[in-house]
Amino acid sequence: MQRKGAVRIVPELAIRDRMAAARMLTQVFGFRGADADGDLFALGDQLVALVAAEVTGHGVIDHLALAVADVDAALADALSRGAKLEGTTPDGPQEIAEFWGAGVRYVFLEGPDGARIEFCAKLGADARDGLPGHDHIGIPCTDLAATEAFFLSLGLDPVAAVDLRRADGVTKVRFLSAGEGMVELYEPPALRGAPAPFAAKGLWHGLRLLGAESEGLRIGPDGLRVTLA
Repeated sequence: MQRKGAVRIVPELAIRDRMAAARMLTQVFGFRGADADGDLFALGDQLVALVAAEVTGHGVIDHLALAVADVDAALADALSRGAKLEGTTPDGPQEIAEFWGAGVRYVFLEGPDGARIEFCAKLGADARDGLPGHDHIGIPCTDLAATEAFFLSLGLDPVAAVDLRRADGVTKVRFLSAGEGMVELYEPPALRGAPAPFAAKGLWHGLRLLGAESEGLRIGPDGLRVTLA
């Protein structure tokens, strides 16, 4: 797939109450309105699109990860603004030593309607400009190879492959990029080869891949929705 120019990955957040969602994004997480219609919000280089859609739970797109310079400081600031820890990390920040050389430190918070939003910082890495901003979009998979092939067919590029060995088995993780945007695909042992357990109408509704040569909706494995524009 050819590209028109700079590529951006924009997650779509399905919301029941646009005003409440906008208020949380701006007051708690620091986003700003990015368009006249009030449906696009920006935090650094991260855009989020609010879409009116029925929601039944967490779908195949699990979370939006925001890059921050210091997870603990960003968490303290967000909590002071009314944020709540999400059940993935109920006790606060955790670390994954295998990612990006020196590892990452991360924590999950509840976004609008409970949508997962992650704060993530690379440990030991050179300081990034423009933070907070985009880090990645987290997508669990029942068939990682199929989902990876789907994104490669859309023009994304492979960046890194990591196998996390834990007590419950091996979680395969693949990172792919589109321009400065990143998707994190991961296949935990419990999902491998299993029927997709994801809500059909998820909070993170789909992705927009801006800057693609072609246009239109593509449906990938596990019902993943990607709109090329």
